[in-house]
Amino acid sequence: MVSSLLTGLVAAVVVSLASVIRHPVGIELGAPIVLLAVTLVAMFLQRFTIDRHPGDQRYDGLSDLFIHIHLLSAPDSSARWTVRGVISFLLRVAGGAAGPEGAATELAHGLAIQTRSQSSHWFEQRRRTDVGSALAAGIAAAFGAPFAAVLMTIELGIGGRTLSVALSALTAFVGMELIRLYFPSVDRMVFEQIFQGYDLIHWNDWLAFAGVVLSVSALSILVIRLIRYFQESLLDLFQTQTWMRVVAGGIFLFLVALVYTTGHAPSWHLLEQVLSAQLPTSQILLIAAAQLLSIALVIAAFGTVGIFWPLFALGGFAGYSVFQGIAPLLGIVAGKADLGALLGMVGASAMWGSVLGIPMAAAVVAYELTRDFHVVIPCFIGAMVAREIRKNFKTAPLIQSNLESRGLILKQGRSAAVLDSILVRDAMVTDHETVYEHEPIAELHSKLLKSKHPFLPVVNRLGNYVGILTIDMIRDGFNSEPDSALSRLIEAKDLLYKSNFKMPTVKAGDALTVTSGLFELSACIPVLADDERLLGLLFAHNVRVVYDREVSRRSLVLQTSYK
Repeated sequence: MVSSLLTGLVAAVVVSLASVIRHPVGIELGAPIVLLAVTLVAMFLQRFTIDRHPGDQRYDGLSDLFIHIHLLSAPDSSARWTVRGVISFLLRVAGGAAGPEGAATELAHGLAIQTRSQSSHWFEQRRRTDVGSALAAGIAAAFGAPFAAVLMTIELGIGGRTLSVALSALTAFVGMELIRLYFPSVDRMVFEQIFQGYDLIHWNDWLAFAGVVLSVSALSILVIRLIRYFQESLLDLFQTQTWMRVVAGGIFLFLVALVYTTGHAPSWHLLEQVLSAQLPTSQILLIAAAQLLSIALVIAAFGTVGIFWPLFALGGFAGYSVFQGIAPLLGIVAGKADLGALLGMVGASAMWGSVLGIPMAAAVVAYELTRDFHVVIPCFIGAMVAREIRKNFKTAPLIQSNLESRGLILKQGRSAAVLDSILVRDAMVTDHETVYEHEPIAELHSKLLKSKHPFLPVVNRLGNYVGILTIDMIRDGFNSEPDSALSRLIEAKDLLYKSNFKMPTVKAGDALTVTSGLFELSACIPVLADDERLLGLLFAHNVRVVYDREVSRRSLVLQTSYK
């Protein structure tokens, strides 16, 4: 609990400090020359600090949080995260495309690694909790959205102790409010004043909504591929000289800022101006182009966790610009400003839903920014549609693409390498009741009462799997004819035919990787032999237990080898 409180307070202080330092102090911090100075500092930190210590020299930001969780053999340290946090902080105050949540998360995570006990390093649940708490605190402080921060860690598959994660997020949120109370110079977002509760009522409103979602979905795919292109290009050019990537990326970032300095103001300030109709469409397009290039350069050259605000703002710019372009074609005049602000927020949510794969968190953060219930459903629909479009174009979310390029494949928050090492037979349960397909429903009810599980697999006389009955199917069949002769005539196979439900199955010799996504369709998966005989049942809880056991075994082996 103390660690969670400390994490939240650190995040609040870092975000507040970044906001205060953004004000001029004798030199305009958004000036391009300052970005060159930050590049020089980042190059020295990379060359003479990070490169001289064990661990991966490459840093992508969010991906490294997952590597910290799942690759225990990869050396990691508090100093590494602290240095990364300092670089992200400097990028933020200098006008680089890095949100304040990046420095807050990285510095808070570095503190968590430093303060926890040495033995806790070997426990994945503790590592998940540390990462989840740091990220939730950074998002809650930067966005003022504690609920979305907690939900985000769940959607990303980070996990950990939910109470600790929620406490960190709440502490960061309350800490920001208290700091703003005593230090008025800290920026306060004004999205609540922009939104007036506009509803999508008319047919042309929904056509504009569809145009925004489709356009931002296409842009999000471009964003993922552009970032990956920049990352791979710099990696190919400077394979082992990471500090040279920093120099090259910093020079290009300087040139982008030199061409269009206005595009390097804080993302939330720009988004507020855009959604409140203070900027012309031509200027919004220039800002969006500058932000897009800057995001790709910062991630590829420096790496940062602070990509949430830049991506959110980029989606907002795109959504509002698309609306401004198609509104005259659709005859939208009345309520144009309010509708434009709403569709800008829809575009921001769609960008998160597609690039990061977190549609629910996107909708909730839109509500917490605006305090307007009218934005929730459109933003959620837009984020979900954008995510599905990205899937249909065979494009992985940004985090997954980065992890796969570094040799780590995750399946619903678990390491595919660990899942591949465990067979289904090692996780299945065999203490279940079995019924034959010709057994009447009168006998099924008595077996259900003795069963440890609310499922009864059905087999034929040879023991081959036929189907599975749930507690609801059996009770419905029994209650319809509890005492009549029909209860002796209606058989188990009749209930199966009536339900017409086909449950997915797996083989006992399969690796647990094959179960990925199956538990979204069914709470129970029958396990079969190669000859289709029923061997057992598999539940999500069993997968979690054997996975945690294997991770603990590997941690113990590594711990012993280090000694």
